[in-house]
Amino acid sequence: MYKRGIMMLLSASFLSACGASNIEVIQLDYIEDQWNVESYSKEGEMIEVQESKEVLAACDGERATELKGDITVYQTAIAGRTEPASAMTPYTMKVVTYLEGDERYVVCRESYTNQLMAEAIDSFPDFVNTSDGIRLPRLPRIHQTSSALQDKLVEAEGLEIDGNSITPFPHTLLEIEPALYGELEMKLGGKVIRYPIAQFEPRGFEMPNQQIAIGYDKKTFRPYILYSFDGQFFMPQPIEFDELEDPGSKENTVFSELEIKTVATARELNEEEETPFYTFSYLKNGKRVTETMTIRFAPGLFLKEGEEPDPMFEDWLPVEEAGPRVIIHRKPYDGGAMEFAEYSDATKEEAKELFDIVNEADPVDRRGEDSEYRYLTLTDGWKGQVFEISYQKRSKKIDIYLTDPLRDQTFKLSSEGAESFLDIFPRLRETL
Repeated sequence: MYKRGIMMLLSASFLSACGASNIEVIQLDYIEDQWNVESYSKEGEMIEVQESKEVLAACDGERATELKGDITVYQTAIAGRTEPASAMTPYTMKVVTYLEGDERYVVCRESYTNQLMAEAIDSFPDFVNTSDGIRLPRLPRIHQTSSALQDKLVEAEGLEIDGNSITPFPHTLLEIEPALYGELEMKLGGKVIRYPIAQFEPRGFEMPNQQIAIGYDKKTFRPYILYSFDGQFFMPQPIEFDELEDPGSKENTVFSELEIKTVATARELNEEEETPFYTFSYLKNGKRVTETMTIRFAPGLFLKEGEEPDPMFEDWLPVEEAGPRVIIHRKPYDGGAMEFAEYSDATKEEAKELFDIVNEADPVDRRGEDSEYRYLTLTDGWKGQVFEISYQKRSKKIDIYLTDPLRDQTFKLSSEGAESFLDIFPRLRETL
């Protein structure tokens, strides 16, 4: 019996030792201290959110591809993070909206895309106020405008591009009542105009009706679609055509002696139906031609399981390549950008190597002396992990220790790993 008890204890010790050596070093999670999370009331007042991890983890579960029932939108939360190093994306944002139809839903969008993902959830976080919500129709509506509003259009902000003034046609001003989710696409003479003029998505605060009109640059004879979300600032979008080889060429964008007539009536925009808005009359090759501008509402589609969102305006703005990032820094990261002297960052290829080096470290029950660059931060997407760096000098090498303060567990890099680590961060080596 005694021998059997000893064997059981030894076996337990052996299994415990095996378990210790198999401790997973890298365990990325949402680092709440790095994120600023705010929500907005129905009236647009800002509310600080404490449950930041719940917001960041939204839409991580099984995706829903449709929102069933009559939808009430309750609240929108915005999580933002300024990356600590210049090599990373300067600012990362996640927009999360909580709504209810036949089920409770959460809808999410990341800062670089206009595509949404949705998830059915059992309950809302505590900060979500379900006592009052906003009912959003599934289809947008067109409304006529008063002569007083049309007169104000001449004084609106934003009516300039490339130093040239844009003259609005006041009688073309129309209001658009937003829909739940989708976008407005326009055609002129059957040709698709580049980029949707507006995208709708569920938001937990009340939005005024949006406005659309046509403007004209009398110097270049170019027409513009004028679009406003608040009725004061209008964003001019040049009329360029998607399918043409050179959509921005003079031949395709000059409309001499342009005259505009509004033909839209107050009505709901049905799905996929092309609704006439304006007629354009202008000189082309010395002859006056008339073309109709139509608008079409395309309902939004939610990303399916396994689909990744596409970046918007990819040909305008470069998209930061996804993948791991690694930096060492002197002070704890407090959510703001760091001065260059305060950190050293690895290249993307070095970051991949460092992830492998750290993952192969062994758990130990000691740590070394604190280094001047005391912190190592790993990030991959929304998640990250912070280690405290310490070291011990030996006759022919330097041992590198990484301590995970959340688990109070220290890991030691292999000799080869420590050497590679210091090669990647020579500024760290200089301080040891």
